[in-house]
Amino acid sequence: MLHLHIIPNKKNSYLIFKINMTNYYKIWPKVEKDKYNINFDYYFSGLFEGDGHIWIPNENLKNKYNPRFCITFTLNNEPLAKKLITIIGYGFIRYKPKDNACVLVISTVKGLKNIIERINGKLRTPKINQVYNLIDWINKNHSSNIIKLPLKKCHFSTDNWLAGFIDADGSFSIRYTKLVKEINNKKRHISCRLRIEQRMYDPISGDSYFDLFKKMTDFLCCNLKTRKQLSTGNEYYTITASSRKSLSIILNYCEDFPLYSSKYLDYQDWKKACNLILNNLHYTDQGILEIESLKGNMNLKRIKFHWDHLNKLELSNIFN
Repeated sequence: MLHLHIIPNKKNSYLIFKINMTNYYKIWPKVEKDKYNINFDYYFSGLFEGDGHIWIPNENLKNKYNPRFCITFTLNNEPLAKKLITIIGYGFIRYKPKDNACVLVISTVKGLKNIIERINGKLRTPKINQVYNLIDWINKNHSSNIIKLPLKKCHFSTDNWLAGFIDADGSFSIRYTKLVKEINNKKRHISCRLRIEQRMYDPISGDSYFDLFKKMTDFLCCNLKTRKQLSTGNEYYTITASSRKSLSIILNYCEDFPLYSSKYLDYQDWKKACNLILNNLHYTDQGILEIESLKGNMNLKRIKFHWDHLNKLELSNIFN
């Protein structure tokens, strides 16, 4: 179990969480729970900026089409896509079985206006340009005067945007390197990791994701790395958070702002492994058995899914 004791710090209004005898710092201002922006729109904005795109029709085409707002999901996250449609009140799902994916699509003018109202002013990435293009199209073709709001600059800890972004582009993993005697003197190693990855440059605008990922590494207390995909030549920013301090921050954040995709289930198992590490129980016989069991049922190895947590997502829409 992870035992937390809240210690107010009047000098800087920050919270310090004490886990057993070791201090881990929650790096965000002390804010009353009901003042947090715990609502659907911030989560939905992060989800869009991770795995979404907006298609704007060519005005020179003979046939006239509406723009399409799209978010892509793996097929096993179809329940989340359906729940989003229920909450928003617009949209349909297009299936791509060859890609093991489904796409939430919103194309009616009322639906697109609803989306703009929800995410305008809550965006943090270069995908804001796609939303600006959508606003231009709505203003021009439907006599509207929607104002383009700027990028959101507030700390990640103040809303659940990052939860949506992790659901789109993040992954939780447990790494267990077993002890191999007399081979390179390798020692047994157990770690928990949160990995977040996104293209270095937006493929449409060409704008960089550096500022966003730099702020993310500052928040999660980890390093920023890059990698190049040999098959496509695409370059990516990659964050891997695994230190004890990082784990504490991630646990605190995800307890305040939960995930809603199938990664929520992975997080629940990952959290148990983190607690073993933070309490120095991961190398005990019982700890190793539990680590192996948790690792063997996460991510692609998961065969059982439940979606009770989606009820909380619908409740979060009340805060809008």
